[in-house]
Amino acid sequence: MVFNISTLGSLKFKSSNVFFIDTNVILKLHHPPSSRVDPIRAGVYSNFITTLRKQGCSLCISSFNVQEAFYVVETIAYNTYKDSSSSDIKRKDFRKKYRSAIGGEESSLWNQLKENYIIENAVISREMLEAFIVSYNRQCYDPIDFLFTENHPECAVITSDPDFIQDPLLSVFTC
Repeated sequence: MVFNISTLGSLKFKSSNVFFIDTNVILKLHHPPSSRVDPIRAGVYSNFITTLRKQGCSLCISSFNVQEAFYVVETIAYNTYKDSSSSDIKRKDFRKKYRSAIGGEESSLWNQLKENYIIENAVISREMLEAFIVSYNRQCYDPIDFLFTENHPECAVITSDPDFIQDPLLSVFTC
């Protein structure tokens, strides 16, 4: 089921409700270069999460989200550097040369995530990977999102990723 949080109004949730927050929303809320891309949507997500907190709901992320967020932070820094310097620097060389600058952003993000969410361990099994490959042509998930749904097949997820919308087992909150 899909819910548009822009039009939910004053919906009440129980304190026993658990919501998982997808990487794209995490970045909109906690990574300034990402939130500047769509500040209105970032505000809608922020308000919704504030409401959930006030109602005592659990807000969770998966360790998959943390890994994916760190990769995105590095990618944004790398692309910004390449665009501003006209450099041919390869990603590995950029990582070696600018690791401390990126590490500061990732450390700040990590601290915000630890302070604001329950971080669940993610599990990857060979069977899950095989299920991803076997179902590759029938689903639109990227590997991280597929593995997340394998770990949490029936959950409420706050996301702006349209791939989650097609999953009938999930309750998807989006705007």
